[in-house]
Amino acid sequence: MNQKLTKYAWLLPFISGICWGAAGIFVRTLEHDGLDNFSIISFRMLLAALITGIWILFYNRHLFYVHRRDFWLFIGSGMIGMTALSVFYNISVTKGSLALSAVLLAMSPVFVLFLAAIFFHEPTTRHKLTCVTLALIGCVLVSGVLESNGLSWSITGILCGILASFFYAVYGIISKKVTQKGYHFLTITFYGTLFSGMTMLPFSNIHSLSSMIVSGQRTTFFILIIHALVSSVLPYALYSLSMRYMEAGKASILASSEPAAAMLFGVVLYAETPGILSICGLCFTITAVILLNYERN
Repeated sequence: MNQKLTKYAWLLPFISGICWGAAGIFVRTLEHDGLDNFSIISFRMLLAALITGIWILFYNRHLFYVHRRDFWLFIGSGMIGMTALSVFYNISVTKGSLALSAVLLAMSPVFVLFLAAIFFHEPTTRHKLTCVTLALIGCVLVSGVLESNGLSWSITGILCGILASFFYAVYGIISKKVTQKGYHFLTITFYGTLFSGMTMLPFSNIHSLSSMIVSGQRTTFFILIIHALVSSVLPYALYSLSMRYMEAGKASILASSEPAAAMLFGVVLYAETPGILSICGLCFTITAVILLNYERN
């Protein structure tokens, strides 16, 4: 095992969280351009599968091979994990604020820790629970829901955000299982995005994309490609790779950088000035990451 990569492995899920924190920006932009939720997910996943497939072709074609008995894991990763996560998260983003959706998704470490304890017998230590608590408190504070000018929200948005969090945890558990079987992170990413995109394709509006290209709206197609790279290829690949070097629970907590990233994107892109509690929440989240990274066994 690469000792240098092991030392900095905590950066992998942390960067994944930042990438996922930017997903809502693309969703809102693409919906404004006329694409529906299912089409956005389908095109994003299929483009991600295409990009990853080309990567594998030049890197190592043997990575396309999957044993027949393990195929159900890749189907579950894509059809259940990625698809359900994306559908519910996109709904949450459109029904509420970007930061609040990210906060709800950041609840996934709670689900992951208990699921990992059941399926992988990973110990649920006091240290992990403390980090989860700090991360969740930080996420809530970052969202600004406790401030007078709180975020917009709806029951539908909150329920979909919680469901997205649960399926995010399911994806992490399945990825851990596949990684333990020795599959490369590119293989996991390729088949996951492929099956996810194929699942959503029958419900998407292919004509809307073709008409955009024909009518000269190539900017939208370019955004779709960037969306696939930032929200699928990079985060899923890095998150799957991190499973080689750490427990599923720890990776999910480190990926809680997402709500902090969502807040920062709001400041830069939408001139959303964070309050004192939001800044304190960012400090809580970073503290949780540091404490988890320096856990003493």
